[in-house]
Amino acid sequence: MAVSLDVPAHAAASACAHHLSGPRVCISVTGSSGSANPGRVHTARTNQPRCSTTATVHITEPGGQTYTLTDRRHSGRLVASFAPGIQTDGKLCARYQG
Repeated sequence: MAVSLDVPAHAAASACAHHLSGPRVCISVTGSSGSANPGRVHTARTNQPRCSTTATVHITEPGGQTYTLTDRRHSGRLVASFAPGIQTDGKLCARYQG
């Protein structure tokens, strides 16, 4: 399952995708309006089976750069965050493995 986030002018924003038979996937950024730095990128996957303690998420930038993170269980969700650095157009895509 994947969700993409298109953030004009790198303002703080969030987006979620939800498939009726599967988990909800969300991505958010904390950047300031007008800045090329998106700040921290946070991903979350909810509605996981209780036995799931980790998940692999791939964050992709428009140029093809992909970051692979391991989400960990926190308050009933699988979450991860990182700081990707400067971006030119604000588009990010989070794709969970499995």
